[in-house]
Amino acid sequence: MGLKLDNWYESYYLRLPWRRNLFLAFVVLTLLMTYAALRYINIADLRNPSLVYLTVLNQPVLYKERINTYHIQNIDKEATKEIDKTWVEVDKTWPSLQSTSITLGELQEKYNRCKSVSVRVNSECKLVHSNFSFVWKSHSKSAKTNVDDFNRMNLASSCCAYFYDELMRPAPSADLFSWEKDYLSSPYLQNLEDIAWANHSTISIESMKDGVYSLGSRIKLNIVLFNGRKEHRTLGGDKIEVWLVSKDLKAAIAADVTDNSDGTYTAVTLLPWSGSVKVNAAIAHHRELFRTMCYIQRVFKTTHSFVGNFISGTASEATPCSPFPSLPEYSQDEMCNFTAINGFPWFCGRPVKRDYLNCSHFVSVTKLNLPSYLPLTEAEEKLLNMTETQRPFLIPNNITIKVVPDASNAAKVLPPPQEKCNQRSLAMTFEERNSDGFFYKGKWRPLNCELPNVDLEFLLKCLSNTMMILVGDSNGRAQYTNIIKMVPCVEKIKMTSVAWHAPLRCENNTFNISIQFYPHKLPFYGSKEESLKNEVLYSEVTILDSIPNVGKYIVYIHNFLHMVPFHLSLSEHHLKLVRQAVKRVLARNPQVIIVYQSAHSAYDRTPMNKHKMGVFLLEMQKSLLKDLGERVMFVNTWPMTVAMANSEGHPQFSEMFTDLYFGSVCQRV
Repeated sequence: MGLKLDNWYESYYLRLPWRRNLFLAFVVLTLLMTYAALRYINIADLRNPSLVYLTVLNQPVLYKERINTYHIQNIDKEATKEIDKTWVEVDKTWPSLQSTSITLGELQEKYNRCKSVSVRVNSECKLVHSNFSFVWKSHSKSAKTNVDDFNRMNLASSCCAYFYDELMRPAPSADLFSWEKDYLSSPYLQNLEDIAWANHSTISIESMKDGVYSLGSRIKLNIVLFNGRKEHRTLGGDKIEVWLVSKDLKAAIAADVTDNSDGTYTAVTLLPWSGSVKVNAAIAHHRELFRTMCYIQRVFKTTHSFVGNFISGTASEATPCSPFPSLPEYSQDEMCNFTAINGFPWFCGRPVKRDYLNCSHFVSVTKLNLPSYLPLTEAEEKLLNMTETQRPFLIPNNITIKVVPDASNAAKVLPPPQEKCNQRSLAMTFEERNSDGFFYKGKWRPLNCELPNVDLEFLLKCLSNTMMILVGDSNGRAQYTNIIKMVPCVEKIKMTSVAWHAPLRCENNTFNISIQFYPHKLPFYGSKEESLKNEVLYSEVTILDSIPNVGKYIVYIHNFLHMVPFHLSLSEHHLKLVRQAVKRVLARNPQVIIVYQSAHSAYDRTPMNKHKMGVFLLEMQKSLLKDLGERVMFVNTWPMTVAMANSEGHPQFSEMFTDLYFGSVCQRV
């Protein structure tokens, strides 16, 4: 946007030719003097914010020279050793890098590449990288600039402008998760031939007798991974998924896979139906991808960023936001802490227009466009792209199993267990494995219990005189939609758009049923350039704490795709707070039942999709929410989505999830 001159400028200076010429000459002279001043100042110091840390070495000049040398190609080996030694010394001052293999040398190398690529593709990025101090903060002290601020930060994001000590140096958590420590003990990826290649890897079946198995028997499969040079992998950590399918029967089951930590994996599963069964195996995610994601989340905290909008009658401004107090260009004393109003950690940069705006003027958040580039090696970038465009990485095989009915029984499928799912202990749902259920003729069949018929009569008995509250994201909203299709009710709050990020409510006065949906609190990603207001988002903790001592309530909770782009210490903190709130409401009201839907597997092919760390969130959800008693159910959707080789962020068979939890929590005896 161009600058607007006030009326007195226009009337006094610009209408008379000689005055206009004098004014233009003054402007040109000012620009020339500014350029000369900038040439005189060594702006290289501004280009590399990591130089701020040189004071800890008490050798700022020496260290600056070494960094500048680092950019020079073909430096001799002795100089390289000296630079590497210096990086190691400084690494000790970076909490985010402690106990990891990440070094400042790695960061500098990746930033240099990212900067070069972004400038080559977009010439505007050259201006961004020339001086980082004009990127993430507003410059005007009085204008309404939130739209311009947003556009500028979008450009910064697309130009890989993340190299800020305020962002990178702080650790997102005091300790590393065990799996995080494992992945970050490995060096960063520099050659794609080092990763496991599915087309070189093998899968075989143990003790296969003429390809014929009896119904109900178990099979064991061995997977051996090889890299691009056809060398056997010697480390574990790749995520392998195995599933069996009979397309003609619309039947599928996932296998339980064990990582042997030596590049081999063992898969075991049941054969619950008869017929011709095809074995499928895939590298769902590579060890090196997890290393890359752990590095991104540890150093940059997220792959998907937000800005906060501050608006008053006279001014507006947008600043970066995060659930971590680590923002580019903002020290911690320059932040607004909105944890109290969000219910979970949330921080935004404080507006620079202090005379017009303060933290109380925060009104909404907007997600930034996905970054065009991240500080990665070329190999890491290609692996990320492969993951988002080519999955599943199928391991080739021609294993087809013939499953025949038992000689003493002509049944074509295993009979259901005698125990009904709504008679079984809900605590057992936290122990279920991938192979504890299967699809047959398009319907999900648990192997530990029999699902009742979840029809209208069943649901009306279940939900009569009940308030059902659903808190979550768009997958939670899908559950709300499933339920109001199954239960007749009048929509008191309707969706008026496909992407609806606000509460919903549907009521049946005849049976005294209220069904309500609430989108969870930040981080919550709205639509592109949508200004998402704080008042339309709700905290699970606040909702649970608002439930009275009496009355029937079923509370459904789902947190997944809006959480996993951030370092998973955020999810851990979130789940611990939810757990305490669940304990309080269960102790207070004996008629409350909690349903928690898990993360799910997806071969999502959308750019920068959010599924990469889901497997770690799944285990975290199980471990942090178990042992809460007989009124808490864990809806484990992972086995279903693996068996179906699900490719959607929003699984198209979500009604199976609905039937599973209603069939388990309703009419319990």
